[in-house]
Amino acid sequence: MASSPSEYTIGGVKILFPCKAYPSQLAMMNSIVRGLNCRQHCLLESPTGSGKSLALLCSALAWQQSQYEKAGDGNSLNDCKKQEHLPACNCACHGSEMNFAPTAARGQAIPAVVETEITSPSLNHDAACSSRNTLSSKLRTMMKAAFNKSDDDFQSEKKRMRMPSNDPKVRKRRCFEKGVCYIDEDNTTLEEGNTGSCETNLNYVAQHVPHSPEVSSPCNLCTCVSLKTNGKDEGAAKGKNNGKSQVPKIFFGTRTHKQITQITHELRRTAYSYVRMTILSSRDHTCVHPEVSASYNRNEKCKELLEGKDGRSCRYYHGVHKMSEQSSLQGIHSLKIAWDIEELVNLGKKLRSCTYFAARELMQDADIVFCPYNYLMDPQIRERMKINLKDQILIFDEAHNIEDCARESSSFSVTENQLLFAREELDGMVNQNIRKSDHEALRAVCYSFTNWLKESSGNLVEREFETSCKVWNGKEMLNIFHNWGLTSASFYILQKRLDAVIEKEEKMLMLNGRQESVTVPTISASTQMVLKGLFMVLDFLFRDNCRFAEDYRVAVQQVYTWTNQPDFIDENGFFARPHKKRNARKKSAVRTLNFWCLNPAVACSDLNVVRSIVLTSGTLSPMESFSSELGVKFNIQLEANHVIDNSQVWVGTIGMGPNGRKLCATFQHTETFEFQDELGELLLKICQVVTHGVLCFLASYKLLDKLQSRWMLTGLWGKLEEVKAVIVEPKGGDKSDFDALLQSYYNIIKDRGNKGGALLVAVCRGKVSEGLDFTDDNARAVVTIGIPFPNVKDLQVELKRKYNDQHSRTRGLLPGSQWYEIQAFRALNQALGRCIRHKTDWGALILVDDRFRSNNKKYVTGLSKWIRRQVQHHPNFNCALDSLRMFSDSHQKSVDHLPKILNEMPSIATGCSNEHFQKPKEEKNKDHQSQTVSPQVSTQNVIQSCCLSH
Repeated sequence: MASSPSEYTIGGVKILFPCKAYPSQLAMMNSIVRGLNCRQHCLLESPTGSGKSLALLCSALAWQQSQYEKAGDGNSLNDCKKQEHLPACNCACHGSEMNFAPTAARGQAIPAVVETEITSPSLNHDAACSSRNTLSSKLRTMMKAAFNKSDDDFQSEKKRMRMPSNDPKVRKRRCFEKGVCYIDEDNTTLEEGNTGSCETNLNYVAQHVPHSPEVSSPCNLCTCVSLKTNGKDEGAAKGKNNGKSQVPKIFFGTRTHKQITQITHELRRTAYSYVRMTILSSRDHTCVHPEVSASYNRNEKCKELLEGKDGRSCRYYHGVHKMSEQSSLQGIHSLKIAWDIEELVNLGKKLRSCTYFAARELMQDADIVFCPYNYLMDPQIRERMKINLKDQILIFDEAHNIEDCARESSSFSVTENQLLFAREELDGMVNQNIRKSDHEALRAVCYSFTNWLKESSGNLVEREFETSCKVWNGKEMLNIFHNWGLTSASFYILQKRLDAVIEKEEKMLMLNGRQESVTVPTISASTQMVLKGLFMVLDFLFRDNCRFAEDYRVAVQQVYTWTNQPDFIDENGFFARPHKKRNARKKSAVRTLNFWCLNPAVACSDLNVVRSIVLTSGTLSPMESFSSELGVKFNIQLEANHVIDNSQVWVGTIGMGPNGRKLCATFQHTETFEFQDELGELLLKICQVVTHGVLCFLASYKLLDKLQSRWMLTGLWGKLEEVKAVIVEPKGGDKSDFDALLQSYYNIIKDRGNKGGALLVAVCRGKVSEGLDFTDDNARAVVTIGIPFPNVKDLQVELKRKYNDQHSRTRGLLPGSQWYEIQAFRALNQALGRCIRHKTDWGALILVDDRFRSNNKKYVTGLSKWIRRQVQHHPNFNCALDSLRMFSDSHQKSVDHLPKILNEMPSIATGCSNEHFQKPKEEKNKDHQSQTVSPQVSTQNVIQSCCLSH
């Protein structure tokens, strides 16, 4: 029986919640509403399993709804759900599209509906535009003009044509031939979505081309389209004339696409599931073209089809208009409630419409936009996806890695070979007299970098075996740039030249006495990537009178790699190999130019235009670094309590092994056989005590390899496999292989015949430690070995520590050593968070390292609040093991006795009324991040309820 929704009024905002909220959820919603009302930024930690996602969604969407009501836009919750019956429509377009609306399972037909159009302003609109001019509208008119009756996946596409510049009459002439649209060279491409004469010309073409019955674009004869258009025009006028109606969008960023799916499923449970939304994603997740989706490099293949090479184009791209309107998506195609990316992809396949571009088009009218949070941090991705964040609301879920993401977004690395390839390609463009002046300027930049890289290679300092480097600070690099003639003024000109050479166009030339279109060659995608990356960091270095120069370090690194020489053909035409193996391998130097940003505030400087930023995660502790590192003042901070009872979790530190040896997992100790053997015995004892799933997290893959090799040699690995199935997290490999490995772990746990369960050995900061759900039996214990400090010998870590020490007093940054420790505990807390995933879950957290006991104040303080308050230090291993056994047995007994009780259920339940089998009140507040309730616990609560009633 579904739990009844609750209503809360917080800060003048009415919030509809799907159930009775936990205290931690109320505290989080109060913080979010306060932050949005006051235009302040929030830093909120709420443990996994405490319903963080629901609190985020309901409070933010309720506040946005209240802003619509205040602005008088009529975008109330009832308007979102209102469905208007339309008169019968027999037009060709909707006659076929209506078939996509599924009928209800109960046999009732779902009528076609159109959601009332509301003004959800997007700042992507140009203020000078009086009407909306989107990719969808242009493609709709293109479809009418250019398509044949053929149903082939590839069709000819209109392209921008540049007329000979020496004939002004020809340049101004607009010719309309089949599949070609001639426009002025000052107009932009169709894909850029700008208004201008291009739209007028395309509309003129549409009026002179008869409608093809094959095309399923909307017509102007049915009432649904007229209603939609009128609502849109009114909304556009209101958005233009009334500044108060500019209600902010919500950009909801999280780490992975899998987590986005979990969030959208949570949204379905709320009263705001009808909100207008979209999900931004890469082509790897959204491409529906059979040929492109099967290719290795989908981006390159897609761009080739969009360019219309070999006279082919993507039909799915031309069908974007079928899915690009929020009203048609909800009304005609029945995606009325929150959908995930898989549902949109399936609809795209059904309608033969490009999901990738449709999702981008849906952003125009969306109230909430879901995406990975590097889409919001990375300036190149924001530009490519046309994301404008001014006065918008940014929510970063799972934001414990936001500092690293910000530094990476404003950093760039390029190899010497990549620079040489770009230089050679630009050489070819210049020699062929293709946009010669533009390519010459860009070629000079590549020559400057490659020549300097070669000169610097002789001054490198050796750090490790066959590894050398040299580092320059930002100001030193600016002096070098000035010597090249590269200044802030000349860089601005270079940016214009790069934009010019990337633009795709065609010229009309006289060939064999007739005019023919010739495509102007452009530089390859790899060269574009190199130039755009270089120009991004140069933009930061030159910005605002070079104020970010001190935040960069430029490092040239050189490493040696061994490569196998290819077989050669001998005089008889046979492949031959060298007689000596030594001659079969070649040693070569690989030089890399790195622009490392050491200050996350550089990337966050682009976010100063937003209304509010909300950072939230289950493992933000320690929280001291976020404000200083990101350069963002978080006026509102929260560390929420967990929703579980203390009896549901066992938290203990172990500093000694079964044989009494001290366990201190520093680098020096982990190298010894004594530590490795003692640790193996400890893990074996824990696996014998704890049933089902056990997760073990190590500090590095290097340590994992050493332990695995040692335990196989001593036979301990075989003993572990006798108790549990042992699965090891791979360091690299394909995502599908990792998913299959993880599924095998889940299957072993589900197999009730396998009483021992499984042991998953993984690494902190690896794939297993973040974003994965190990609920109930999948993780009855989490064992962490040591404290996962970053590699102290890593050059970036070393430079970051020195940078923080240098600016700790002037900029309020944490000292380098304190920053270094915080990175370790944040990774440790993330690994510990894999256990206890909802209110009725239980499990043990075992921290193996003597430093937690010997220096309690320093090391325990870094743990999450809900963990550190329950930490118990055990004097020896036997004491800890006995306590762990009692905890595990007490919780496991209730599960083991369930089969007997279930067999007696019919006789017990015969006199029980239905109300006894409703969800207990406590069960209504189950984990809001998990769609299912633990079957053991829920059944036990039902049994207790029935027995008490008798």
